Amino acid sequence: MRPLLILDCDEVILSFAAPFRRWLAEAHGMELRFDSFALSGNIRRSDGSVVGEGAFPALLDGFFAEGQRLQTPVEGVAEALEALTPAMDIVVLTNIPEPYRLLRAEILRSHGLELDVYANAGPKGRLVAALAGDRPAVFVDDLPPHHESAARHAPRVGRLHMVADPELRALIPAAPHAHARIDGWAEARGWIETYLESVP
Repeated sequence: MRPLLILDCDEVILSFAAPFRRWLAEAHGMELRFDSFALSGNIRRSDGSVVGEGAFPALLDGFFAEGQRLQTPVEGVAEALEALTPAMDIVVLTNIPEPYRLLRAEILRSHGLELDVYANAGPKGRLVAALAGDRPAVFVDDLPPHHESAARHAPRVGRLHMVADPELRALIPAAPHAHARIDGWAEARGWIETYLESVP
């Protein structure tokens, strides 16, 4: 039974913060700041006013529709996944609206990453459990609440907390429900291999 690696997309496989910032500036003349780790509340119009929480979902939806092509692979991911693929299956579990799932898969393919993409909404633990089944598995995500959810619903799955963007790393504490926090793929690859080898 081949092990399974379940990867979030944004800030694990593809950069998100920098492309989203660029798209907001080019499409809307808005500025994304990271005064805190949040997207809602950190977007400002050209006059300096904060974009309200109610307007944020439409902006994010617009990025998924129009701006995803600005996203590029994070450092080291292509090499790491190429090395891991012979020993395990790899899938993407991303919180993206279903209508944009195929576009996300297409963008990954354009970067040489041929991966099945599963769309999710809300906490990911139940779907992590469903995808893993009885297989040895590792789940990699940048957001602590998803690790808490995975710990609750899929406790046997290894949980690796990764935040690829250097600006965001300082704003996101290590997830207390993850087994490890590693922000670079060179080291993460070894942790994933070691964890999966340790599973009975």
